[in-house]
Amino acid sequence: MERERPGASADQSGKTMPPPEAWVGQEVVLKTTEALSTDLGASNPVRLEDVNDRGVVVLVARHPDRGHPHRYFYPWGVVGWIRPAEEDERAS
Repeated sequence: MERERPGASADQSGKTMPPPEAWVGQEVVLKTTEALSTDLGASNPVRLEDVNDRGVVVLVARHPDRGHPHRYFYPWGVVGWIRPAEEDERAS
């Protein structure tokens, strides 16, 4: 079964959060529902490049195994959650 694209939602405090499209160009943290060879875990911020009906594209600037940036596509079916990176998580 295919997962639905997320829209605006409420955080734990009940405050409405914008949909992922609002975060394009910003650093985000995402967690996949499956173990993937490109999965960097939920602790590594990545730059959100694109959001569409099929999934998200992220730019990994500091990949642990590669010296240069790489883009990855994650279909909605494997995106467990996505959120803006907190200040202390952002790459300097």
